Amino acid sequence: MLKTGASVLAATTIGVLAWKYKGLQEEHEELQTKHEGLLSMAAGLVVQLAETTAENETLKSENDYLKSATGASKTLKSYDC
Repeated sequence: MLKTGASVLAATTIGVLAWKYKGLQEEHEELQTKHEGLLSMAAGLVVQLAETTAENETLKSENDYLKSATGASKTLKSYDC
């Protein structure tokens, strides 16, 4: 009787541990998927930042040119009728 009770307890324990392990595996896979999504999103944001920075530098250069004597002169001449 004691042997049977110990076997049932061992089988139950193994079943519970297997069930918990499976749950942890599923949770890990879900977190891995979220992690990959966040990495992808971060990479996209880095690309957008680089593009915006480059565009900003271009606009600064254009603005500096338009403020210069040559740029201002060309701009004013373009309005001559």
